[in-house]
Amino acid sequence: MRHYSSFLLSTCLLMSSLASYAAEPEAPVMIEKPLWELGLGGGAVVQPHYPSSSEYQTRGLGLPYVVYRGDILRIGDGGGARAIAAENGNYELSLSLDAAFDADSENNELREGMPDLDFIFEVGPQLIFHLQKFEFSDTSRSEIQLALQARAAFSTDFGRLDHHGYVFEPMLRYRHYGLFHPQLEATISLKPLWATRDVHGYFYDVANEFATGTRDAYRARGGYFGTGLNFSGTWHISNKRL
Repeated sequence: MRHYSSFLLSTCLLMSSLASYAAEPEAPVMIEKPLWELGLGGGAVVQPHYPSSSEYQTRGLGLPYVVYRGDILRIGDGGGARAIAAENGNYELSLSLDAAFDADSENNELREGMPDLDFIFEVGPQLIFHLQKFEFSDTSRSEIQLALQARAAFSTDFGRLDHHGYVFEPMLRYRHYGLFHPQLEATISLKPLWATRDVHGYFYDVANEFATGTRDAYRARGGYFGTGLNFSGTWHISNKRL
């Protein structure tokens, strides 16, 4: 559940077949990356049924691995899908996208008898600051980023589309290229999340018609939504310079 990964601790290992590069035996040098990278990826995501739920589901994923590094539109490469409005060596202003899987209420004890939770996606601006970059004697390198993200949240069952308010998600992210091995890329991120009442209400509201002897009617309020610590890793099959 990528969008509400603030509420899960997940490790996803992606294996990709990417374009090869000639490795230099000397000190690390910056090599221009290609416009496109294509391959295959697979992994698993363990997610709560909804934010702060005590019940979880596991989703297996098998999908093409696509990286596109256009001047405006960019996909993958550790940054999701985004449209670049302005950037330099210190910051990036862009339009970002995010998404989350749906959840079946019949498989959740607390939501039994209530409507299912639909697929969620978000869109909105983000401002990324490149705080620090490091180069190491083993030719690996890393960077620390701070991303300030504000998005509108929508749900869909692919038959209709509903707007559910807004989220604000600052994120501190550390990425290491070549960790322990030249072909391993690892990322760790810390993400607190705040949301408007409509977002909270989509997950936590209990209408009078769904109240039971063990589940009271409830109307959620906006505010703090949780904090997540996320790990991800990518193993590049080809011997490329990350």
